[in-house]
Amino acid sequence: MSLRWFHLVFLLFAIMGADLFGGWALHEYFTANDRAMLGLGAVSLIGGFGLAAYVFWFVRKAEQAHLT
Repeated sequence: MSLRWFHLVFLLFAIMGADLFGGWALHEYFTANDRAMLGLGAVSLIGGFGLAAYVFWFVRKAEQAHLT
């Protein structure tokens, strides 16, 4: 497995973890009405979307650099 693919797989797991945690935190906010969970959920989901944007940037740069 090349470094590029390892990077993409690691990012996939990081995005899934951030989104799952964000969803769980928002669920906890709606059931327990805890504002800390709302903040954690929002930050986690924004981080997941940021990582997804980074994946697209990374793929474009890797193609420009002819990494396989």
